[in-house]
Amino acid sequence: MTVVLPAYNEAECIGPLIREILAQAPPDAEVLLVDDNSPDGTADVVRREFGNEPRVRVIVRTQDLGFAKSIRTGIEVARGESVIVMDTDFNHHPKVIPVLIGISPYTDLVSGSRFAPGGNMQSTGRYVLSLLYNLLIRVVLRTQVQDNLCGYFIMSKEKLLELPLEKIFFGFGDYFFRLIHYAQWKNYRIIEIPIVIGLRPAGVQKNRFFRTFLQYTRALLALRCQRK
Repeated sequence: MTVVLPAYNEAECIGPLIREILAQAPPDAEVLLVDDNSPDGTADVVRREFGNEPRVRVIVRTQDLGFAKSIRTGIEVARGESVIVMDTDFNHHPKVIPVLIGISPYTDLVSGSRFAPGGNMQSTGRYVLSLLYNLLIRVVLRTQVQDNLCGYFIMSKEKLLELPLEKIFFGFGDYFFRLIHYAQWKNYRIIEIPIVIGLRPAGVQKNRFFRTFLQYTRALLALRCQRK
């Protein structure tokens, strides 16, 4: 199993996050940091703190940068038979990893959901906005998946590589509703589990609401048009 961590300027969070992942993941799991050449030295922090840890690997990307493209790179070079993708700012807590792994043999895609019973976000404002936008996604794409933007999931590498990666992995968090869309198009079985999205303990939130809203909406409408 490989845990893919797409990162940009996460030097303050990345050490504690990887330590917690190693504590929660199976002994043979690989932690793969895919860093978009962070100017704050994120990759250097990982090399310094985990240089003697064979389960931790670092890739630094210097061209064609982007969050979703980093995830694609991680998937393609992952050594594990299954892949977990999660954020690198503790919004996605590693304590969920055993649950994802435990359910994964019974389905094709296990995804965290803020809106499944028991799920939540510590930021009430972001929770409401995310809920409303997910309702829009469900109407436009006609999907029953409740959380189409979470991005904390596990799939087999084999199943992932059967999807049209070039049509999915670009942009930012909008890649995830494209992933859900094409997974459903392939009739993959999807199970959502409740998770609680926390607040990042350090650093600065990098996305901006209105810019993100416009980006996601353009991507959503483009995907909808492809279905006609």
